[in-house]
Amino acid sequence: MRMEIEIIKEKRKTLLLRVTKEGNVLVKAPLRYSDSGIQTFLASKKGWIEKQIKRQQMLRDFASGFHFDSLIYQNSIPIMETKTLRLDFEKLSEKTRLKTIKKEYLSFFQILKDRTLILAQKFGFSVEKISPCSSSVKWGSYSSTGELKLNYKLIILPSYLVDYVITHELCHIRHMNHKPQFWREVEKYFPAYKRARKDMNLYSFVLKTKF
Repeated sequence: MRMEIEIIKEKRKTLLLRVTKEGNVLVKAPLRYSDSGIQTFLASKKGWIEKQIKRQQMLRDFASGFHFDSLIYQNSIPIMETKTLRLDFEKLSEKTRLKTIKKEYLSFFQILKDRTLILAQKFGFSVEKISPCSSSVKWGSYSSTGELKLNYKLIILPSYLVDYVITHELCHIRHMNHKPQFWREVEKYFPAYKRARKDMNLYSFVLKTKF
């Protein structure tokens, strides 16, 4: 298996090994760590490295099936072409096209809000405010002020993952942390949360997509 390996020696005490989303290998080592020692370390991690490279390839292949520049998605299914959003869509600048796409997704936010209220009532939670957010790293959040925020891009994900994220944030109303008590609360309302957390990784690219 051919791979690019980048080795960086810096002021640190331990070795760090990472496989990037492009499928390359990054090693950070202490300044005085020998090259032979690094190679021995890499050899000992060969199985793990190959597994991670395959995983990253799988994630890239999955992401390549989505075409946000030309299609609008809901529940992981394309529901319309972006060129139908405006008569002059294909003549717009890239910046304006992205704003137009974002506006369309934001118009779906009421669906997310309604679902949150349904689940909150079902599980016995009280929500003061539900707002959209555009974070590139988080699907949602809950603040001590009582505001629950959901990423408007959630509408793109399968409905069961939308329910997982909403349930996750609702549980923060009672537990403002990720301690065992919090996860027990999540499991009570969403028993398959471990599978959902794993599946969320498939859609991490959506957060990074600009629109």
